[in-house]
Parts: sequence; structure tokens; C-alpha cells
Amino acid sequence: MSTRTGELAALAALITNATKVVEAHYAKASKPHVPSLDDIEPHTLDTQLTNQELRTAIQTIEGACAQLSATVARPSHTIVNRLMGFYEPACLNVAITFKIPDILQEKPHGMHISEICQKSGLDERKIGRILRLLATKHVFREASENVFANNRLSIQLLSTNPLSSLGLHFTDECLKSTALLSEILADKEWGHSNAPNECAFNRWSGVPDPMFIYFEGATPKGAELGARFGIGMLGWGLACEAQAVIHEFPWKDLGDGASVCDVGGGIGNITMQLAKNYPTLQLKLQDLPERVHQAKTEVWPKECPEAIVENRIQFEPIDFLKEAPVKACDVYYLKNIIHDWPDADCVKILSNVKKAMTPHSRVLVQEYILQSANRVPDSQSEFRQAPTPLLPNYGAGRIRQYNLDLDMMTILNSEERRLPDFIRLGEAAGLRFAKLWDFGETGLVEYRLP
Repeated sequence: MSTRTGELAALAALITNATKVVEAHYAKASKPHVPSLDDIEPHTLDTQLTNQELRTAIQTIEGACAQLSATVARPSHTIVNRLMGFYEPACLNVAITFKIPDILQEKPHGMHISEICQKSGLDERKIGRILRLLATKHVFREASENVFANNRLSIQLLSTNPLSSLGLHFTDECLKSTALLSEILADKEWGHSNAPNECAFNRWSGVPDPMFIYFEGATPKGAELGARFGIGMLGWGLACEAQAVIHEFPWKDLGDGASVCDVGGGIGNITMQLAKNYPTLQLKLQDLPERVHQAKTEVWPKECPEAIVENRIQFEPIDFLKEAPVKACDVYYLKNIIHDWPDADCVKILSNVKKAMTPHSRVLVQEYILQSANRVPDSQSEFRQAPTPLLPNYGAGRIRQYNLDLDMMTILNSEERRLPDFIRLGEAAGLRFAKLWDFGETGLVEYRLP
């Protein structure tokens, strides 16, 4: 048996064994089956936190299937398909913008493109072609010729689902910016790691405002995008299972009445989950005024009113580049904050947090922590590496963190980072790295005072 043939068999065996793990987990659920892609009713496991064994099995299947396909296909075949991959998000943007999933909900068994045309205002033949591409990628289902229906994936894009807001963010400003990556990288002023936060599309098109001002609502359009982004982050947190921090970090060990400050927490998705799971915590939510106002007046009264009534949540605006957060909290929690900024600003943010800390305080930074695609001795790896011959970082099974790294590059001229980068930034701000918590997708970097 040749080495190459042995690699194919090994990848196939990884897929087979991981599939058995997935089936075993579903067999123990209240709906004891792996759902079909044609199902539109949610499965009980869809919103539950995936445990480490199941998460690893799914990542193994995704990574090994992609690596196996890339290995056996002609290289030109694979590369051409990759080059044309941008059409899928463009089609998804159409589906979300014109609320096609909502329209199809009126006829769960399928709607003809002529009726979709009438309800959406789109050209009949063109929407049919767009939906056929998406159905071929397993988003939507072509029930019969030119008759389309929702499926297990497209149902996630209903306008009531926060993922639709996230989808518009990714397929609008993110897609436009990424299309200009080559031109922008050639711009020496923009292309270095400590250049100002600026969207690639805005810089190339001559729009002077950095993209991040839409979080501040500096313009009507900015306010609209900021609100959309805030809702989208609810969907993002569910998709990447950011809520792992709720159950895998020992919050109970902090003690009754411990204070947790969510710095830059947006509308407070994680803070709300802390409030529901740990009712003895005293919570502080801090962000720019527009997001804090949205959280206080719209989101929390609907989603977590008991925390407001019981005075367990405090809403405070902050500019974390200029101000320190609420003083003397036990925990300062920053989720997806550091990755938004170049190094110099990250040091400012962490330094301002340090100003608020007391000797018992700790800082928790939850983000993706990038792994290299080359295998190293296990003793030298911060994370557990995938089994051979799979790429040690699980390849396509963990591609989201590398996609987000490019998103940060083009939207904010920032980056996802590796653990040595977090240690270096902490030291520059006067903080000591204490521990890395590995949640299987995101990680949690813990800092203490020296």
C-alpha cells in the first residue's frame, strides 16, 4: 500500500469513526436521530452547547472530508471551484435581503418561482437560478423543477433569526471590502499592523470615515448598520458557541455577589446568559452609548427583565480607548474586543482595564486563538492537535477563525492572534498571563496583575 493510499484510508477512517460518535450523541437525544437536511423543525441539539467529544467529531468530519476531496480531485478542478466560491455569499445576500426564507414559509412544501417573483419583486428566472445554486450547496431545497422550499439550513435565514442580520453584515460590507484586498494590501500606509482602523472598501472608495464608526451611529446609515450588527452578534455567538464560557469557566467559584464587567459587550448577549445561569453575580455592561441604550431599553426588558427588576445589571457607557471601566470588579470580560484593534490600541484598552483592577481582579479575553497549519511536537502546541493525517488545526473543521482573521483585516485593519501575541500585549499593558482556557472553538486568555 502506497503512502498516498494509506493517507486516503486514514482520512476515510477518521470520517467513519467520527460519524459513529455523532450518531451515538444523537441517539441519546429526545429526538434520537440525525436530522435530514430537508427537515425544517429544529432538533433538540440545535441550540444546546456541544460537548467537547461531539464538537471534535464534527470538526474532524468537516476537516477530513475537505482534505480528502482536495487530495483526490484534479488540482485545477479544486482551484477553479475555490476561485468561484464568492458567488455563494452573493446569492445568500439576495436571499436575505429579499426575505426569500420568509416568503417560502407560506408554503412549506414548496413555492414556484413565479409566485416567489410576485412576492419578492425579483425577476422569475433570475431568482430561480440564484436559488438553484444555493440548493446545490444545500441551502434551500428544490422540491420539483422551479419549485423551492426551505430546509434545515435556509430556515436559519428567516428575518426573525439573528443570523439573517449577521448574514447581511458578512455579505454586504465584509464581502465588498474583501473584494478589494489586493489593491489595499498594495497601499503601504494601510498595510502595516499599526495603521488606523479602517475599512478596505471605505479607503479605496475615498470615504474618509473608518468603518468602525457605524458602531457609534455617527450617521443614519451608521446607526442602522450598528443596530444590525448588534443583533447579528446574537447569531454569531450561537453559531460559534461562545456560550461555552458560561459553562466551562468556574463562575461559581467567584462567590456570591462577585462582580463581572462586560467591557465592550454590545447588547450583552453573554452577560444575559450569565444573569440567567448565575443569579448571584452582579453584572456591569459597558459599551458605546448607542449600544448601551439599545440593550437597556430594547433587549434586556424583553429577554432578561428579572435582572433589571432585581438590580443585578448596571448599564454604563464607555469609550474603552479613553476611559477605565467600572472600578474594582472581580472579573473584566472582553469578548471579541482585542481582535478589533491594532496592537497599540489593544495595549490602550488593556491598560485602561488595568487601571480599574484591584489585586483580586482578573481579565478574561475570549476570542479565537489562531493555530498554525503545520504540525509540531505535542509538547510545543498550545492546543491539542488533530490526529494525523488531518491538518493539525483541523483544516476546514476550524476554518471560521481564519475567515474571521481576514474579516478583521479588511473591515478594521486588525487581526485574530496567536497565544504569544496575547501574552505580549498583556505584558505591554502591565498584565501577567495566567492561563489559557480551551473551549474547542474559541479560547479564553486569563490575565492577572503582576
